[in-house]
Amino acid sequence: MSLSENPDRGAFPEELLAVGLREYREMYFKPYRIIYRVITDNVYVMVVADGRHDMQTLLERRLLKA
Repeated sequence: MSLSENPDRGAFPEELLAVGLREYREMYFKPYRIIYRVITDNVYVMVVADGRHDMQTLLERRLLKA
């Protein structure tokens, strides 16, 4: 609920910044990372994943090939 009220509070995921993507943000709900995108007034959750795993590969598979 707080994400819908303040979607810009999340940080940019380092793995995506490394490849030049700034459309996505993330927040933590340990041990999970929630990767989301804000489009106009809507928040779209793109990935909820265990942050202890290889996030680089996961994000490349799920977001870059989409």
